[in-house]
Amino acid sequence: MYSGNRLVELLNAQDQERHPGLFKSGEFTLKWRAKVGSFPHPDVETIVSAGEPCGKWKSNQTKTKQEVWKQNTSSSQWRPEAKRTVGENLEQLKILPLNGYIPGSCIRGIVREWAKKRPEIQPRMLKLLGYQTNDEIYSGKIQFLDAWPAKPQPLTLDIVNPQQEFQVFHQGQSTPLSLYSLGDGEDPITVTVAIRGIASKGVTADDVNEVWGWVEQALTLYGVGSRTASGYGVIKLSGQVAPKPDPNCKAKVLNFSLYSQGCYGTDPQGPDLRPSHWRGWMRSWLLRFLLGVMSRANAEKTLGELFGVLEPTAQKGCVRIELIKDKVWGKKSNKNPHFYTWKGELKITAPENILNTIIVPALRFASMVGGVGRGWRRPLHIFRTDRGYEAARGCHVVLSHQVRGETKKFGISLKSEQWSTVYQQWANAVQQQWPNYFTPNQNPEAEVFGPQSCAVYLVPGPVRNPLNGAEMNWALTTPEETRGDGVKLIYQPIYKRKVEVGGNAAQGGGSTSHCSWVSIQRVQVRHRQKNTDCQEVVCLFMGGQDPSSQQLRAKFLKELANIPGAVRLFGVYPPIINQ
Repeated sequence: MYSGNRLVELLNAQDQERHPGLFKSGEFTLKWRAKVGSFPHPDVETIVSAGEPCGKWKSNQTKTKQEVWKQNTSSSQWRPEAKRTVGENLEQLKILPLNGYIPGSCIRGIVREWAKKRPEIQPRMLKLLGYQTNDEIYSGKIQFLDAWPAKPQPLTLDIVNPQQEFQVFHQGQSTPLSLYSLGDGEDPITVTVAIRGIASKGVTADDVNEVWGWVEQALTLYGVGSRTASGYGVIKLSGQVAPKPDPNCKAKVLNFSLYSQGCYGTDPQGPDLRPSHWRGWMRSWLLRFLLGVMSRANAEKTLGELFGVLEPTAQKGCVRIELIKDKVWGKKSNKNPHFYTWKGELKITAPENILNTIIVPALRFASMVGGVGRGWRRPLHIFRTDRGYEAARGCHVVLSHQVRGETKKFGISLKSEQWSTVYQQWANAVQQQWPNYFTPNQNPEAEVFGPQSCAVYLVPGPVRNPLNGAEMNWALTTPEETRGDGVKLIYQPIYKRKVEVGGNAAQGGGSTSHCSWVSIQRVQVRHRQKNTDCQEVVCLFMGGQDPSSQQLRAKFLKELANIPGAVRLFGVYPPIINQ
């Protein structure tokens, strides 16, 4: 029998009779997964345990003796704690026999963290919630109760898929890791949060109301559990005014429409756009920018200051995100080959100076040269496989934001002077923020966005926009008609599936999988000379190679610049243009 909120109900009834006014409770909504426990796979990110037994562990009794023997184990040795791949866990242990909840100690810690950043509140927080010195402990006057869902919610399988080494440094593909979280990523969960004043310590109803106000602000601002800066544990309270950001912090909201071949989580068959896709987009692009003005060691250290890091020394970042769903979420196109559409908002919160001068400018570039999630290096187009069948490949993202009350496109105008100006302003801000790290014009063997390490060109095509964004469907279904001159060039046999340029990411993963060094984004801006409705922004990362060399990337750069109607926006020139 699930007792859930029964204790809260009983204590509320008792306090109403004995100590009126000293009990406060309310229903909060967990909008997305909360990482409040990862048993039976504990990891360094776990900050609280949040589960109670609600069933028995699955066993492998259905396996045959031959299957057990092949695994070099026996049925008596099988344990749920055994590490498995995400795919194996999806099949064997998708849901844990543990009902999730949010410990009261977790809520108390969040409130304390929130109050510490507000000097005008901190003295009251210490008085009401308690504190300790080196010698003594001063207990608080407010008790925080565990927050239970209205209905039992077993912990569900989740995934962490580190991509930095693979996507930025072109090293081997990492192995996705399993963890477990409260919530399935789809349905919101209602939890009852409650606090009660300890009457014997002289607490008043006003004290309880004051702390309850802190609870509402802290939970809806920070969320619950770990990885909240990555979009986990988002909490909402019906009817509440949006919480105020931390002092000196501002929020930037980007409205997005993402048309994609598919984004995925634990289930490779179930499309799932996750906050981690957007955070990965932000992290990787900031790293590409930082690598152009710092050594790798300093760039990664700075990235940790911005977004947090676990190893080698754990550090909390200053940038937070929240993914807000719209009504259109994972809609499948009617026409083949199918693609998916997601619409919503990305809310980015950070210290105002960091947000406006470091984060936002870099993301303006990122939005112009690539997409988000799987297939982000190619515009959404139709690809014909070697076996003859057609599939959607790539993605197309449209970002907008509010500027003095008007909705405007988020990005950079297609003028080379603007690209150079915005980049130099960003570099100046980095130099001012981290002067001891600043060493510009880097071109290491990695994807680096900078004037000496990449080349960005605007090329014609396709003739018509192949995507009907309003109907979330294909406007054109002939593969060749969905491609501009940039995609056509990268699909030439000399570059296609070549590790040095086109990549070879679909060959089984691991060390055999390689990303392309070229990223392409389609923009719906007419090319008057070539009479095309669209153009493609093509970004070639040199990855340490010299544009004047005989290497394949240098050859691609020369061919890119020689496309009829091509315009250089940023970065290096091929040798023929320098002469």
